[in-house]
Amino acid sequence: MQTPTKKRKIVRKLFLLLLGISFIFIIVTGNLESYSIYYEEQLASSPKERRDNVIKATIINLRSWSHKDIPNMRFDFDGTNFVENQNDSSGSYFPSVLGNAGRYRYGDKNGYGYHFDANLNLTYAVKLSSTEHKRLDLSQLNEEQLKDEMYETLKPIIDARKKPAIFNLQWLYKLLRK
Repeated sequence: MQTPTKKRKIVRKLFLLLLGISFIFIIVTGNLESYSIYYEEQLASSPKERRDNVIKATIINLRSWSHKDIPNMRFDFDGTNFVENQNDSSGSYFPSVLGNAGRYRYGDKNGYGYHFDANLNLTYAVKLSSTEHKRLDLSQLNEEQLKDEMYETLKPIIDARKKPAIFNLQWLYKLLRK
């Protein structure tokens, strides 16, 4: 029969084990979110796949990064992950990208809005103005060029991300991505 001191030691050891596992889980999760752009760049097999996966990883994990070191970018997290690149003011609007629930929207500098599904396939496009919303014909649009523009809008964020300094968990990221 166990004595009360042995029971306390067992409970204490189990508590410390649970605490250690929780700490490791938090560190690993933070690493996977913080370095997701680097991991996506390394895993891609083609430039198009790399571009698409980096766009998705950037928008999905936008909240987990520090944004203070990226000038001329505006971020908003009210229900959606939104980023606006204020470096390019050649049009009447700033280019922006937002993502929510597996859907993405790109707004260009001319006031056009392009909506993409979870796989970054163009679903519809509209011309936004103060007087009307005009739906555009998708056959007239170059989807690859729009994705390149989305990537360029996010480029300051992508360039600010670094490769993992201590723990490179690319193998785990690849395993979890499948």
